[in-house]
Amino acid sequence: MQISENSPTVLVVEDDPNIVHMVSIILNKSGIKTVGARDGEHALEMLNQMMPNLIISDIMMPNMDGYAFRRELLKRDEARLIPFFFLSAKGKPHDIVHGMELEADTYIPKPFEPDVLLAKVKAVLRRYSHLNELLQYDALTKVFNRRTLEANLSAELNRVKRYKQPSSIMLLDLDHFKNINDTYGHDFGDMVLKKISSALLENMRDTDYVGRIGGEEFVLVMPNTEKKTGVLAADRLREIIARLVFDTAGLHVTISAGIATAPEDAEDIEGLMKKADLALYKAKDSGRNRVLAAE
Repeated sequence: MQISENSPTVLVVEDDPNIVHMVSIILNKSGIKTVGARDGEHALEMLNQMMPNLIISDIMMPNMDGYAFRRELLKRDEARLIPFFFLSAKGKPHDIVHGMELEADTYIPKPFEPDVLLAKVKAVLRRYSHLNELLQYDALTKVFNRRTLEANLSAELNRVKRYKQPSSIMLLDLDHFKNINDTYGHDFGDMVLKKISSALLENMRDTDYVGRIGGEEFVLVMPNTEKKTGVLAADRLREIIARLVFDTAGLHVTISAGIATAPEDAEDIEGLMKKADLALYKAKDSGRNRVLAAE
């Protein structure tokens, strides 16, 4: 699920459905998607499945109030980076001070002015859009960096456990990439990495996402995909990359890949990556330019 800057999503944590509806109308008119959660506990469950671009939270809610919810978010490395607004009827100075001490981006008392809310949402989304690009994406290839990939994969594996649906990963490595750098130089090697990254982004499904985890190693995550289907999809990508031409002399670059599937091969990131890495090693050892599945 590569994050789209053109369609940001706001998680509205509020036990009053009328407020959720009102905020949704205000934001939806500007192309901003909204998702509602009834309290802090519900929101934390949703954050195991999604990564919104902004969280707007009430304070007075059942089960887990807004302050407790915010404290829980601050314990999570990835979640604490999500922009956060308090939107509450508790509008006294000490309430606002307490909210800002919890590292909220802003505190909006109820009742609120729709235009003010929309302006603040747009401003923070613009600012964090650039920050997210720096924090989440690999600077060279523009795919997810390792930290972001693993955060999303962790959420995906939680979904696998909950809904009992398989997901597969493709660990791929460029064949003989050191020779390319040694022969043509690192600038040329960077161009190869960027072109292959673009090919992956252009040819994967909308629900898939890809990250760079090493010099020439990438991981493609394929949600709701059993192993057999994952191998077929990976082999299609291998063929697409093998047809790319990288210079006027007709240079082609190939990849090798290993496929592992949760929960069949493992239910955690470390175990899944280890299985995919073993399959990748066998693909390399058996001649390269091929896809093998974990046994």
